[in-house]
Amino acid sequence: MDITTALILGVVQGVSEWLPVSSKTQVMFVSQYLLGAPPELAYSLGLFLEAASVLAALIYFWRVYLKILRGLLGDVEGRRWLMYLLVTTLITGALGIPLYYLTRRWLLVGASAGWLMVALGAAVILNAVLLQRAKTSAAGLKTFNDMKIKDMALVGVAQALSALPGVSRSGITTTTLLLLGFRPDEAFKASFVLVPVAGLGATFLSYLSEGGAVATSTALAALVVGIAISLATIKALLKFARSKHVVLVNFVIGALAVAGGLLRVLAG
Repeated sequence: MDITTALILGVVQGVSEWLPVSSKTQVMFVSQYLLGAPPELAYSLGLFLEAASVLAALIYFWRVYLKILRGLLGDVEGRRWLMYLLVTTLITGALGIPLYYLTRRWLLVGASAGWLMVALGAAVILNAVLLQRAKTSAAGLKTFNDMKIKDMALVGVAQALSALPGVSRSGITTTTLLLLGFRPDEAFKASFVLVPVAGLGATFLSYLSEGGAVATSTALAALVVGIAISLATIKALLKFARSKHVVLVNFVIGALAVAGGLLRVLAG
């Protein structure tokens, strides 16, 4: 991998990780096209580059992670965040790890996984229509303090499905939270805060599978670029989510999810 390719991969990872478009899939496409990498290596490289997203999330949301640490000492809000991380991580690990190995072995689920993103995107667009028709409703106004154990469990299941090529982790978790009635900025934040746990697991699995084939000096350059682009993307998305246009945010996220899913379907 040359430095130009590393820069391109870093930009792709830094933007697509936070949108309802699978960053793994986009990195796979670029890796196979520019590097001629076999599907298995391209898939693992996409997972390895999630380390950029991990570091960006830790930097941007450091206050949330500090609250989580305070939760160990009894802070009420911190304990809720800690419970959220524990529940989603346990469910994601139980379902996502075996799914990763099955996916890596067969790599036959891309198109069907793409249809999953299309269906979720369509559901979020429908949710936008319903919110528009029920302007006085409190739907779509839940905050993190309203999060129940069942909500956490559903987010964990959704995150586990992101092991499938074609399924965006941030896309499937954000759309799940929107469909559960959470405010757009709260949905984005709750989704993005999960990145370090899920991303570290993905990076570790890819390193175990491919070792030095993914952990190269140019891949590390791609990580640095990915961190910088990620920070800018997170800031822009949260600003958009806080714009008070709940219906518009739901519609845009749904449309991007549909587009990303169709892209994966068409790519086969």
